Amino acid sequence: MSSIRGGVEQSRERLIALVLLLQRAWTDARPLTQEEIVRDLKIDEYPVSSKGPKKIRAYEGNEGAVRQKFERDKARIRELGFEIETVTLPDDTIGYKIDPSSGYAPAIHFTQSEQRVVQLALRFCGFGSSGAFSVFNEAPAGDGGLQFSTYYTPVVRALKLHRALAFSYQSSTNKMRVVEPLVIDVFHGTSYLVARVMGTNEIKGYRISRITSMPTVLPDTYEVDPGSLAIAKAWRAEFQKTPSPIDVVVTTNTNYADLLLRQYPSALAAQKKDGKVEIGISFESSRLALRFVLEAAERVRLQSPKSLKADLENWLDGVNRGKAPSIEKLRFSGPASNDVLGETLQLLHAVYMADDGLRISELASRFSLEPSHVRLIMDRLSSLEPMAESNDGSGLFPAHVMKECDDWENEDGDDSTYRADFVNEFDEPSPFMWRDLFELNIALREASRVYTDPAIYSAIQKIEDVASSFVQVELATNESLLAQVQRAVEHHEQIKIQYTPGVAEESRLRLIEPREIKVLNGHTYVRAYCTTREAWRTFRVDRINAILAKSPAGEPRPGDTAINWLTQVGEGGDEVVVVIESSQRFLFEPLPSAQWTALDDGRHAVRFRVSDESFLDHLMLLAGPGAVVATAKFSKAGHELAKRIVAQL
Repeated sequence: MSSIRGGVEQSRERLIALVLLLQRAWTDARPLTQEEIVRDLKIDEYPVSSKGPKKIRAYEGNEGAVRQKFERDKARIRELGFEIETVTLPDDTIGYKIDPSSGYAPAIHFTQSEQRVVQLALRFCGFGSSGAFSVFNEAPAGDGGLQFSTYYTPVVRALKLHRALAFSYQSSTNKMRVVEPLVIDVFHGTSYLVARVMGTNEIKGYRISRITSMPTVLPDTYEVDPGSLAIAKAWRAEFQKTPSPIDVVVTTNTNYADLLLRQYPSALAAQKKDGKVEIGISFESSRLALRFVLEAAERVRLQSPKSLKADLENWLDGVNRGKAPSIEKLRFSGPASNDVLGETLQLLHAVYMADDGLRISELASRFSLEPSHVRLIMDRLSSLEPMAESNDGSGLFPAHVMKECDDWENEDGDDSTYRADFVNEFDEPSPFMWRDLFELNIALREASRVYTDPAIYSAIQKIEDVASSFVQVELATNESLLAQVQRAVEHHEQIKIQYTPGVAEESRLRLIEPREIKVLNGHTYVRAYCTTREAWRTFRVDRINAILAKSPAGEPRPGDTAINWLTQVGEGGDEVVVVIESSQRFLFEPLPSAQWTALDDGRHAVRFRVSDESFLDHLMLLAGPGAVVATAKFSKAGHELAKRIVAQL
């Protein structure tokens, strides 16, 4: 649980004061100069050194230090998605203001039914604590199935306004791109911006996780013709200009054949005399066919074509081979620091959304904060009066936070209520940033696979009415048993399943009691108490071969000790560093807690954790030539597996 960090509290108040003041400057059409802000912006002293907080200047120090602090604050505000506009005033000084619509989408009013399905959807598939979860749900947010990025805010806004975008992008090199956005495509949980390269007719896809700078929404507008939009919606990450279809035949056991037939509905199967099953599948390219055989690893034996056998043999020969740099010379970026501005705005928006206000205890629970921390933040918001003297009082300042105490004489111990007081409906700000609309849209679409409720589609329609039709999602197609698993969760049932774990060849019987379902990286997972193992386990739904029986869950089970069970794989095990070519990043980017750095020779290094060495073996098998483990303990990862597959050819 987050607690008070004295070193950042004055920074928090200065940032929130600055962002709200610059938004007011947009409304008042009166840009504020740096000189005005530095001279007049006052905040409460913290820690408090007297009986009550005294006002101090937000920017103090020599001219150089003040300017650096002001520029850092502007950069942090821009990193949240706000567009700070600079204006040359009549006296040739520079003024600043923020267009609130650069960060916030128009307000959307959901019905009670729609709010309920939004709550369900955000639990099923959302950003987790970084997103809109705590604005809608009373419980604290856990981990999220969608990869969070502040970059969605300008991307979704540019799609709505049909305006060009400029951003730095990491491919073989990190360089600036200027594009005309057409659609956000989500494939297997990975988001791509599909756009037209500005000044050309070329349609390209840009992985959101490889954008390396906050996208800038340019003034240039563009028209979206039906032909370009059709090409953008047909774009795929494995797109080839000249597809070369290939038919692949493999043999496997009955169990794995069943999984393949559900994953590839058009596949053909034939029972062989030796008890094996022959499977025939068509792929759009040899690259996709090779990927299929590698993912199956030892579970299939490739029969044809011969050309694919030769490609496979060459690939296996290069698994985890090459020269890796010394780990000691690599410098990885650490985890993102806590975003105090974003955290404060989330608290503020939760209060805006609650008609009757929210108590300190409620806010503390939702946002996993200490009550004392919530009190500190919200008290400062309710008493915020920056530049009151130069702006004729604090009434012009748009925080609108009112505090109500049950016991004013014991204010420090009272579970006070904070609520928003709006002069009129036009004064009410939207609680949604543009990126929130992306999160809600994807989460609702994913949830529609489990929940049959008309409110899901009406909520999606309201989002689309505000943001236009800006996203398409390729949902999982091989999770035919998902609805039955969800019913077991809802009815608190115990189910007997036939399950094929990880890279195993044979299925195993498990007796489980499902408790929660979430989506991660395009796959649906269920958290359940496994009575077979007498422990909490996580199961991937598409690996359940069959549900053989069900019955009411009986005795109470021990509590689940995993707080963030969905991504706990990234928190334990051995640390591993792998050096790869830029084209192989897509294999490692979905790994929870992965950290990256770029090497001078154009390669990339990724650091992550593995608790199962067989997982690393198969990961290096998929990466193939051009990827090498730099961690000495795992320098031979994948070698034995590659040899065993070669022996089958």
